[in-house]
Amino acid sequence: MENATPMLRQYLEIKKQYPGTLLFFRLGDFYELFNEDAVTGSRELQITLTARQKDSKNPIPMCGVPHHAASGYISRLIKKGYRVAICEQAEPAGKGTKLVRREVVRVITPGTSIDPLLTEPAESVFLASVTQQGDAFAAAFLELSTGEFSGTQSSEPSAWNSICDVIASYGPREILCTAALAPQLRKGLGLSPRPDPALTANENLGGVENSTEFPVLTILDDDQFAANTTNEILRSQFGVVQLSVFGLKERKATVAAAGACLGYALQTQRTKARHVDSFQYFERSDFMVLDNLTLRNLEIIESRGESGKSSLFNVLDETVTGMGSRLLRSWLMRPLIRRTEVQTRLAAVSELSDSILRAEVRTHLKEISDLERLIGRLNLGSATARDLISLGRSMSHYPAINDLLKNSRSLLLQVLSENIHELPEIRALIEKAIANDPPLNFNDGGTIREGFDAGLDEQRQLSRASKQLIAAFEERERERSGISSLKVRFNNVFGYYIEVTKGNLAKVPDDYVRRQTIANAERFTTPQLKEWEERVLGAEDRIRAIETEIFAAICSKIREETRRLQSTARALATLDSLSSLAEVAARRGYVAPVLHDGDEIEVKAGRHPIVEAFMDGSFVPNDIYLNNSTDRLLIITGANMGGKSTILRQVGLIQVLAQIGSFVPADAARLPMIDRIWTRVGASDDLASGRSTFMVEMTETASILHNSTPRSLVLLDEIGRGTSTFDGLSIAWAVAEFLHDSPEHGAKSLFATHYHELTELAENLSGAQNYQLAAAENDGEVTFLHRLQRGKSSKSFGIAVAKLAGLPSAVVDRAKDVLSRLEKYELAVFADEKAPGLPAAAAAKAASQISLFALTNEKAIDELRATDVEQMSPEDTKELLRSIKSKII
Repeated sequence: MENATPMLRQYLEIKKQYPGTLLFFRLGDFYELFNEDAVTGSRELQITLTARQKDSKNPIPMCGVPHHAASGYISRLIKKGYRVAICEQAEPAGKGTKLVRREVVRVITPGTSIDPLLTEPAESVFLASVTQQGDAFAAAFLELSTGEFSGTQSSEPSAWNSICDVIASYGPREILCTAALAPQLRKGLGLSPRPDPALTANENLGGVENSTEFPVLTILDDDQFAANTTNEILRSQFGVVQLSVFGLKERKATVAAAGACLGYALQTQRTKARHVDSFQYFERSDFMVLDNLTLRNLEIIESRGESGKSSLFNVLDETVTGMGSRLLRSWLMRPLIRRTEVQTRLAAVSELSDSILRAEVRTHLKEISDLERLIGRLNLGSATARDLISLGRSMSHYPAINDLLKNSRSLLLQVLSENIHELPEIRALIEKAIANDPPLNFNDGGTIREGFDAGLDEQRQLSRASKQLIAAFEERERERSGISSLKVRFNNVFGYYIEVTKGNLAKVPDDYVRRQTIANAERFTTPQLKEWEERVLGAEDRIRAIETEIFAAICSKIREETRRLQSTARALATLDSLSSLAEVAARRGYVAPVLHDGDEIEVKAGRHPIVEAFMDGSFVPNDIYLNNSTDRLLIITGANMGGKSTILRQVGLIQVLAQIGSFVPADAARLPMIDRIWTRVGASDDLASGRSTFMVEMTETASILHNSTPRSLVLLDEIGRGTSTFDGLSIAWAVAEFLHDSPEHGAKSLFATHYHELTELAENLSGAQNYQLAAAENDGEVTFLHRLQRGKSSKSFGIAVAKLAGLPSAVVDRAKDVLSRLEKYELAVFADEKAPGLPAAAAAKAASQISLFALTNEKAIDELRATDVEQMSPEDTKELLRSIKSKII
């Protein structure tokens, strides 16, 4: 680049300040990318890669996108995990200016996206920050588009696992940490690196199933987590002397995480974020814990199918605003754990069960814009005139909503009404000042309503009069010259000009001054046209300046009410979420659960909310009962496809629904408050970490056994199936006993299994009960009844399922034959006097143990036994050998 032009040298100086970031460099009407950025941009955006100085020894790769369409291109890059710096001209290009000053006005990253094109209405975009201070780990979470800001820390022995669980529940798009913590963070979150050579300063991480978006791990310097720096950032942002008001007095690790998180956000936005005006400290114990594994296994946010749209969230989301949808999503990821708070929500949902009240409330909510993000854009300086129109129209519905809620019986609905601030002066200002249909591009003019400002109206009149003079000038020049096709046109380069086709050049008056020659015409000007042009353009410049000043003043006035606007937005989002729960309950026949401080889970005719919503036909309901004494371990056996996994998930989902304040799919439900739901369902491996399916299963099971409490709910499906029969059965047996016997870790547990030997546990353990999913068999055909009943199943009907799946009939028949012989010569489970809990009857069968190979060749053995060798001829002998050979595997 030794021969670089001044513009390219300017580019390189700016680029140095933003390593690992794609620099969108404004040149006229385009954003250009150069060098490695251009190669990456061309590849990812599928746009043409060209070059500057093509004829030199070292041509400079470049590509570009139109500035008016840049948001769409940037959105695609951000969703792929890239960071983008926007570099604009910081001064107008005037006469004699060889190189205009440019500067970066904003850096867009996956965790700091605020543009509507970069955010989904129903999804929060969290920026997370993680740090370690001594023996304490902390995490902070900032949703920049709405101003939500919170954090937590832990110093317990399992502190790191706790913090990773919290991070998983927020699902951040971008995570900030130091280089030293990065490997531990990657391992703790179970994420696999997705390196990209274009992102030298970032580390892309993958691990989200069925998603093209990956959280990005961004490395910050250690000093960005320093106590002095982070304290000052937070105190300055909140305008306080001490941070104790936010519960941060003795929580230095949280201060470090929160300060680094906010500092990074402010640095990327290049502006104040006044809407981030508070911080909420929370403990993990403030919510039911649902780790990432449980969220996936129960399909709470995303389903495991290809579409990802058959989840509990999809069933419940009947919200009519983006902010309501995001709030409902957060409720599902962090259910409440205090009974009084849950009952407050349930009371509000119950009152909104009134179909007339609910319909009227939802009718008005449908007209409410996404106020949370609108307020965020307003405070970050990116709000448009159309945003203000949306705000004004939303505000016109506040009085009607308050009127509907004014006589509410529910305490929560009363509180919501008190927090919906009507702000009539703001609404009146918007209606008076902003045009009904303002232009998309502010510079096009017409944003401020006629009659609002006398000076603006005067300039507009002058501009219109000058344009009328130019129109009259065009008509006179046609008559004077005799050129009927003569036109007066305008462009940004030449201003106003007269265009004459080449066939009429002989008729051009002598006082015309040539400006430009084009393919089929010549362009001219006159002194009078130049004078009127200056009047028009001068007036339009003044109009833009006045409109800009007025719009800025209006935005400033509205920003003064940020707190009350945010309070209103949160109240309306809550009302929308509660109305959605009431709507779903009414449509699907859900009932209000009875919550208590005991340990009993009692559900009458419970249904799986997701399966019921998306299946064809009717769902078979089932009862369930658990407690911490007589029914703490339910061993569930039954046919493949009989519904064991459905029952497990159903119980977990009903508990989650109750603890977010929702009605539940059942005829009746009595439920305790659960601190955590643990799940071990399905098979998966972790090849990147060198862990087999069985190793993953055992690791997850170990975590449950070490960390579950008597207030937990444990859902285990097919423990021990990933290894040999004896190993697996032994492990499953021991795990079940531990869950039953451990006073410290023992939890209410549902244990689905195909190891029918485990049903003997119910005969020896006082708190174990046997249940089975019923199935009926008739002439080899199996009917799955999907009915849970007491007792134990002796068959799994796996061959029947294999037949349904379409296995060749020869395979199915052979499997039946092998099964009958295995059942005849049942594999022994060796009894041990030191382990009296194992089936004693198995000892008697040890002597008859036979290998599977021997069983599959028994037909040949039977034929040999039945043969009278003394009476056989040589030919008979050969035929017998051929027959036996054909039967040997």
